[in-house]
Amino acid sequence: MPEGKLGNVVTCPRCGNEIGHEYYLDEITMLDCGGVLIRRLEANCKQCGQDIFWIVPNVHLERLIKRARERDNKIV
Repeated sequence: MPEGKLGNVVTCPRCGNEIGHEYYLDEITMLDCGGVLIRRLEANCKQCGQDIFWIVPNVHLERLIKRARERDNKIV
């Protein structure tokens, strides 16, 4: 997987509870939550119950995979 960069803190829009951090992989922003990179999340804040959604469209992931494969082929 390509190297990424940790970004801003993601918080609950209602109570401000910390959910995770943005994690940038090229132009894709994943959610870094407890050491796991999340591309799709449908959950509730454990403090206030607010619905939390995080979705990375598949087309962005397909582009990232294609670029990673192209880089791997250049290395070989």
